[in-house]
Amino acid sequence: MRRFTLLFLFPCLLAAESPPALEAYQGRVIAQTMHWQGAAWLIRHKRDNEEATLKMREELKLKPGMAVCDMGSGNGYHTLPMAAAVGKEGKVFAVEVQAEMIEMLHKRAAEKGITNIVSIIGESHDPKLPAGSCDMILLVDVYHEFSHPEQMLAGMKKALKPDGVIVMVEFRAEDDSVPIKPEHKMTKAQINKELISNGFKLVREFEDLPWQHMMFFGLAEAK
Repeated sequence: MRRFTLLFLFPCLLAAESPPALEAYQGRVIAQTMHWQGAAWLIRHKRDNEEATLKMREELKLKPGMAVCDMGSGNGYHTLPMAAAVGKEGKVFAVEVQAEMIEMLHKRAAEKGITNIVSIIGESHDPKLPAGSCDMILLVDVYHEFSHPEQMLAGMKKALKPDGVIVMVEFRAEDDSVPIKPEHKMTKAQINKELISNGFKLVREFEDLPWQHMMFFGLAEAK
């Protein structure tokens, strides 16, 4: 019995040639993508204490039946509890560019009997999400690694439902006490600048995470 859906789109057949990768964007240095061989760090035991991940997911206010996305899902640290929150009538798109991460996610989902995850092997310039499919797209410590931020934001914009939101969770660059390399942090001003210039508007913020900003963006043209 199949326990998950995998959308594997072959770039050589279905996608246009990738535009050149950027090294910087709007004054910010783009960080390198975390390699799949470091995936154990994503599910470290002390992560919730350090990042208050349970509190963060509670603030998403997920409801049964929602269709949501874990962008840059890795091995599923957030994907699996999100799938439980939206229930069997809901759906979680898990988007990753590293197939090895998706394989780890599949194994963890199968062990827990989770069947409502749709995994997608994306590309650096295209999340490959279906148009108008998502109530929410969550990005936890991943946006700063996008080598094609404008193309990725455009793809996510198309994937949102009219009232859908993108949730940006990024380590605070304003706080030197946050023990993360500078290129893996973002200021609130930088997040706002990049999202607003790409057709989004800030609709809500949550300020009570120990290390990270949590900012909710809707479509700028949405009423």
